[in-house]
Amino acid sequence: MMKSFADIIAAVKAKGPKLMAVAGEPNVELAEAIARAEAEGIATAKIFDDAPSAALAVRNGECDLLIKGTVDTPGFMKAVLDKENGLRGGDLISHFLLIEAFGRLIGMTDSGINIAPTLEQKAAIIRNALPILNVLGIDCPKVAVLAAVEKVNPKMPATVEADALAKMGIEGCEIQGPLAMDLAISPNAVAIKGLSGPVAGQADLVVMPDLAAGNIAAKTIMYFSECKTGGVVAGTSRPVAFTSRSDTADIRFHTLVLGVMMS
Repeated sequence: MMKSFADIIAAVKAKGPKLMAVAGEPNVELAEAIARAEAEGIATAKIFDDAPSAALAVRNGECDLLIKGTVDTPGFMKAVLDKENGLRGGDLISHFLLIEAFGRLIGMTDSGINIAPTLEQKAAIIRNALPILNVLGIDCPKVAVLAAVEKVNPKMPATVEADALAKMGIEGCEIQGPLAMDLAISPNAVAIKGLSGPVAGQADLVVMPDLAAGNIAAKTIMYFSECKTGGVVAGTSRPVAFTSRSDTADIRFHTLVLGVMMS
């Protein structure tokens, strides 16, 4: 089981360099990340003027993964989801953020794509994340469905849906919910509050109730901590690395490293 981005970097170096299709000229931070990846023998880049051409190159096997350069986000996502030439996998795609914290790797989803996912969509978001965690050596991920509290409250829909997902179960993982963030990732919090369960305090994946919560949580981690992070699009047929315009060179590097790991 991989426990750090250093472990992932070592693994992708052993695989040999992959070819990234970059949609649009890279900005300064992405160019720095690409240069580092090339210097470390992780990946090389081929720059495309537009997103459709870059996505098609990955679909056809000319390149191993797609990464967003300076093209606009709507155009990039339209190219990814194009039924004829894009990288659509199933019916739904989602964002997966990988966080290195507490001496291990923890996934967070969805923090970038689905605004207010339904119960069925949350189940699909979980399924999208499982192959990524499997590649990282987590065979049966522990999944925490998050809410503000750990008790079901009809006035808090997130708790009701978390409970439903836990009772529904999804093949290939263990699910518990609702769980507050501290009870999902901190064994100490679990001990203090006297909670039990197969996931409590040891989640490999935390599932956000909606996009607002996921986006705020992700950016809080990025800006208020020193945790290493990297994110990819989950649920596509081939790896797609997606970064924000404000992401640092380090975040972009870890993002493309995760994308290479998935290729």
